[in-house]
Amino acid sequence: MANIDKSELVLLKFAQAETQTKLRWEHSREFEFEHQMYDIVESEMVGDSIHYWCWWDHEETALNQLLKELATQTFNQHPQNKKQQEKLINYLKSLYCIHHLEADSIVYFSPQPKPFADTIEYTSLSTSPPTPPPRLS
Repeated sequence: MANIDKSELVLLKFAQAETQTKLRWEHSREFEFEHQMYDIVESEMVGDSIHYWCWWDHEETALNQLLKELATQTFNQHPQNKKQQEKLINYLKSLYCIHHLEADSIVYFSPQPKPFADTIEYTSLSTSPPTPPPRLS
């Protein structure tokens, strides 16, 4: 890569501190910046900044995006499901906490989502908190 013409390279400039916060390093000569992969061909310190002449690695960027999508689908975190997951989390946060679980106060959730269901089924044998709420004086 040292023989590549500079007109084919991308110049990226960062403050020294930004190289640790804005860049995700693969190793000392390769990093990810704004979801794009770059290989460092040449670097130069200018005052408190560092300038990197980089090869913009489009192929590795595309490969990383594909791997991310596959991992997302594998772990059931696909963006289409994100809204449903947020609704479920908000619903679960709205439930009260039972501090002393007993056999008749177990909460059951179905681990498998039901197709075409727009509602969340919730079953609890305990219908109220174990103690009454405090009264205002």
